[in-house]
Amino acid sequence: MVGEISPDGNFIWNGTEWLPHNNTPEEQNVFQLTTDVQEQEIGWEAVSEKLEEGGKGKMIAMSIVGLLVLTALSWVVYAFVIDPMLFPDELKRDEFIKMASDEPTIEEVISGEVSYWTCDIDLKLTQEEDGESITIRGDYSIYASEKSARVSSEMSALFTTFGNDIWMDENEIAWDINDEESGRIAIEGTSTSPASELLTNSDAPVEFCFMHQLVAMSLENDASQPFSSEGERFPDEDGVRAVKIVTEQALEDDDTFTISVYFDDDGNLLGTKMTNSSSEILVEIGSDSFSKPGWVKNANSDTPMPMIIDSDIWSSNHSSTVETLFNSSYSMEGAKVVLYTDEYDYENDTQITEIAFEVDIDTAINGGGLIQSSDEWYGENNCTLSYTDNAPIGEISTGDVLSINCDNYAMNDYQIGISNENGIASEVDLSVPWVSPFFTIIALLGAALLVSRRE
Repeated sequence: MVGEISPDGNFIWNGTEWLPHNNTPEEQNVFQLTTDVQEQEIGWEAVSEKLEEGGKGKMIAMSIVGLLVLTALSWVVYAFVIDPMLFPDELKRDEFIKMASDEPTIEEVISGEVSYWTCDIDLKLTQEEDGESITIRGDYSIYASEKSARVSSEMSALFTTFGNDIWMDENEIAWDINDEESGRIAIEGTSTSPASELLTNSDAPVEFCFMHQLVAMSLENDASQPFSSEGERFPDEDGVRAVKIVTEQALEDDDTFTISVYFDDDGNLLGTKMTNSSSEILVEIGSDSFSKPGWVKNANSDTPMPMIIDSDIWSSNHSSTVETLFNSSYSMEGAKVVLYTDEYDYENDTQITEIAFEVDIDTAINGGGLIQSSDEWYGENNCTLSYTDNAPIGEISTGDVLSINCDNYAMNDYQIGISNENGIASEVDLSVPWVSPFFTIIALLGAALLVSRRE
């Protein structure tokens, strides 16, 4: 019988013969995987490889942590050990006085003795009005050189902003008001330098740019004036390393101004900070070169001559003195002395200006030009329009005089003026509103420092 085992258990019958029989069969591990199963099909890996990768992960994590710790430590060392060592040395009282005194004075700047000079002023003033706090901001950029000058101003308060930009050199004056109204006029020259005329006759608080010299004079003459010096970045924490001196100045209203003046490592003046309970003033001084701004070439060149004339005629013999913009002088080419009417048409919301009489300026200079008028009540009127050309001769300039002399009655229905191809000369308002509080600060602080100096 197939499969029959012999009595001794050592053989088994396969149907034809007896074959040796293994009576201790090998037990098979039911949990053992067959060898043809791919490890990657199961997704398992050898334990040793897992341990090896885990070690690498720990090493990477430890490296990152170490790098962060090292970075933080390096920053701390730089911020509190190395960076303070890189600031300029603190200044002594006498050192500051000499350095501030060696800086260009306001007289040297406005006279054109300095090649290039710039001053940026950032003003902030808080005032109480009817129980409400009002903040006025002012930003000024002032430029001066031997042959040109520029003042850019912007004031803001109560959601309103006003500003202008004025350029002046030896050949022209240009202005841009609120990016809306512009003008440009050729000039023959100026009575002084462009810097002197523009910086002296504009609304820019130029005195703030020279506060360091008032401080130096006060410290020099008043030993009780507080003084300290330390390193600090300027104009803010991201600025350049600088050394500052600090002093305080009491005002009459028991308020106190803290004034800080900053120099770089080479002894160059960087600027000034002035603060009290209601105001913050930052002044930055520079000597970088500058050029004519791009907007000048696009400014309106068809503008009438800018000047101030008392145009109302009050008597039969009347004279008006010419005052040109920034004491500049204009060409006489095509100029005329005129009588004109100027009325406002409220229905059409427009200004109507009409010239009634005119005499060319050459005739007006050389004896005057005759005009005739007739009135139904007063009759005939013979008048002479004349022009007195004061120095500089041959140019329309400040100090020249317009005159009208009549033999019967005053031509008070008209106004007197000068015109050329661009129209009748008129005043250009380049003033900036809300500046009076800042000039009050200048007056109070400057007076206090000067009093301290005298005492």
